[in-house]
Amino acid sequence: MEKYKYQTYFGVIGDAKNLEIHFAEMASQGWMIDKIGAMVHVYRAITPSKKRFVVDFLMQITSLDYPDNEDAQEYRRRCEELGWTFVTANKQMNVFCADDEAEPKPIHTSNKTQAEAYLKMCRKYELFGLIFPALIFGFMMIFQWRHVGVEMFLSDLITFLLLGFLLFSVGYVWNLVFVLLWYRRTKKSAKLDLPLPVVNYTLSRIRMKVFGISLLSLVLGLIVGMSLEVMGGMSIVIIIPATAGLVAGLLVRHRVNKKERGRESNFAFAVAATGITIVIVYAGMVFGVSRLSVNEDMADNIPVITLYNLGISQEPHHISFRSGGSVLVPIYYAYWEDNRQGSVHTEVHRSFLLARALYNRFAIEGQVLTAGEAEFWGADEGIIYIAEGTIRLILLRDDIVLRARVSVENIEKEVIAQAVRNLLN
Repeated sequence: MEKYKYQTYFGVIGDAKNLEIHFAEMASQGWMIDKIGAMVHVYRAITPSKKRFVVDFLMQITSLDYPDNEDAQEYRRRCEELGWTFVTANKQMNVFCADDEAEPKPIHTSNKTQAEAYLKMCRKYELFGLIFPALIFGFMMIFQWRHVGVEMFLSDLITFLLLGFLLFSVGYVWNLVFVLLWYRRTKKSAKLDLPLPVVNYTLSRIRMKVFGISLLSLVLGLIVGMSLEVMGGMSIVIIIPATAGLVAGLLVRHRVNKKERGRESNFAFAVAATGITIVIVYAGMVFGVSRLSVNEDMADNIPVITLYNLGISQEPHHISFRSGGSVLVPIYYAYWEDNRQGSVHTEVHRSFLLARALYNRFAIEGQVLTAGEAEFWGADEGIIYIAEGTIRLILLRDDIVLRARVSVENIEKEVIAQAVRNLLN
């Protein structure tokens, strides 16, 4: 029974030549590279032997091409005629080997041609893959901050995803800087017809490990945030889009890799799968939000301001209650009720770390309360706005932020203040 060994790999195109060294070392230890993946390499147990390896790229193979199409087969046939034995491949990357005493001919006879091929690979597949996702994530976070502000931390998913991305940026920045510097040096090699620049083997291994740990931090942040969202009642909103996206991605990859087809048909299938996924994601989120945005079953022990607290005995016609929270804002809920005599809305945030930031976020145009006026409302500080029978309040008391709106005609301010004090106390 054959034995196998698995190793994670987080290298970039500039690390390809170091892979040749690593594969040779593993073969001398009795492990022959058997399969290469995007992040995992599989080795097969063999009798320890000395071999030489070459890692090369076939740019004609795209993500929409069957990996073993005619271009790939012809390319490998030419390499075997030069004395190299094909071992394995993953999309563009191909691995060949030869016995150490053999003298296979070089696959690339021109340093310039090889350097230009590596540069094209880097431009076409790597730089875009490194820069575009970071730009999209940065845009999303900036958009969230500009339109939602500190309220974004009401979501555990965003909170932990942001934390994971900050940790991920350590390895990501190192990788990006390396790629940019390597690209510059390789461009010089292509210009002067020099061999590919040598990449320090030890530093390369360290950089890949740091990037792997950073990537793991991002994945863990996503898993922890999603798990907390699910436990908090957001399962419909999160699970449907995530599952739909994962299934669509695996389906497209399986369809492309399973059978040889033209790029046009694979592209059409990928577009169709993406379109269906977007519809499923949108429908799932709309359905989830509609189910979670309004909940009339409010727990009796949650302090809110009601019409009854304000002296109105008539039953409310409409009631709405929404609750949530996160690790940074453990308590959040909003309550609203109304009838013909008036309406009242209460929104409470409690956070040891973000109370001040939330208060500043909610600040409205109005009269800033003096210390005595704030004490009258039972708060440390606050803002009040009065117009046409409506009173709006933003109050801060220790780690509690209260937003309240009362629309009741001919009501004494003391009655409202008593209800607010009872809530804050």
